[in-house]
Amino acid sequence: MPARLLAATPRLSLHLALLTTLAVSACSSSGDDGYDGRLDAPAGVYANPAITATDTGWTAVENAARYIVTARASGQADVSTSVTAPATGVRVSGLQADTDYSLTVQAVDADGDVSESSSAVTVHTPRLINTAAERDAYNAAADYSDTIGGHAVVVVRDGQIVFERYSNGHRRAQSHVLASGTKSFSCAFMLAAEQDGYLTRDQNVSSVLTEWQSDPNKSRMTVRQLLSLQGGLSTNPDYSPIDVAEQDTYQLALDDPANFAPGSAFIYDPLAFQAFALMFERRSGGTDPVAYLQDKVFEPIGLSGDEWQRDANDKPQMAGGASMTAEAWARYGQMMLQGGSWQTQRILPADGVDDCLHYRNEAYLGYGITWWLNRPVEGSYDPSVDQIPVDGQPVDGYVAPGAPEDMVMAAGVGHQRLYLLPSQRLVVVRFAALETETDSWSDGEFLSRLLGSASGG
Repeated sequence: MPARLLAATPRLSLHLALLTTLAVSACSSSGDDGYDGRLDAPAGVYANPAITATDTGWTAVENAARYIVTARASGQADVSTSVTAPATGVRVSGLQADTDYSLTVQAVDADGDVSESSSAVTVHTPRLINTAAERDAYNAAADYSDTIGGHAVVVVRDGQIVFERYSNGHRRAQSHVLASGTKSFSCAFMLAAEQDGYLTRDQNVSSVLTEWQSDPNKSRMTVRQLLSLQGGLSTNPDYSPIDVAEQDTYQLALDDPANFAPGSAFIYDPLAFQAFALMFERRSGGTDPVAYLQDKVFEPIGLSGDEWQRDANDKPQMAGGASMTAEAWARYGQMMLQGGSWQTQRILPADGVDDCLHYRNEAYLGYGITWWLNRPVEGSYDPSVDQIPVDGQPVDGYVAPGAPEDMVMAAGVGHQRLYLLPSQRLVVVRFAALETETDSWSDGEFLSRLLGSASGG
């Protein structure tokens, strides 16, 4: 700085002193309301595909007056959209189809100060027209399904239905039994209940089901262990899935024997899901589990038309009682593939969805929390102890050899399927007649055809 500016005149010195006093006063006033003029970068950012657009959401930033969302793609001009707080989501339109975009969000306060950019998230905008190779592959998979009593194949890519076929008398608008595919809803059920403070994943079930407190095994079981089917329960011999309408499924669940210590065995027990439903009802003051799912998960994603089997006391069969259209089940799958978000809304916590779809279940690595996983089972299956249905047993070390290792699956008797394929950005539903359970079916064969990698046959 030039030396002449350092020698202030008395008048200038007085003026500078006054400005300093005002500045200190302003800072003191700012400190009173807790805002120092620095905005945090938005966190919890997610982006979901839409046609030539992306739906983006984030967690609210304190003192933000508005937000700026910027979409970037290689070789294209940035596209930015602004939205006024308290909104925490917006659709960014005017994007190119079939393109990878990187999304960031900035917060802006009332004075126009701008935060740093959020961490970037990526999204791929949809392409609605299939290539010839894709058409051939989807038809080959549907042909294979049809030969084994198939009723429907629906393929969703980047959030859009790009293929559907209904066969053997089944129609698009017709609900279809999901059988044990119903179990996948208990993941969302658990996470919603946890968000609302009814329970936690690490809570002992016996803290609510007090009848279990005297049992050496059941007393130590957590919610996570219960719904990952490693809680030690062994199916009550008085339970019958075909006689649910005449049974008290909650009492059967309470009376379920526990022949194993939690974490020591994988037992595919449908009454585990009834035990969780009873736990929730007690904690929520009698709220119906399906009504709760409707309110917290189904209605926010536009899912309707579902039906639910109930027991003699009008309690829903959470292990296998749901019926839905293929499109509705696919919609649920897309929400899960998107980490629990839908359009610009956060439906379920991202970390919770990740837990359900990737939880390392040491009792059986082929199962997370209510979902089958296709990662290597690494010898975790012990046929002398574990009780696993045929569809979930490993072949050559995988639940579905030949399918992508990141595949996640909801599965029911008759080979009802909801597949999540993250690396392919696909959700796939397959329905079939229940009596096809005894017929030959290969998830790996179906998916290898669908992905265009089948060797033939």
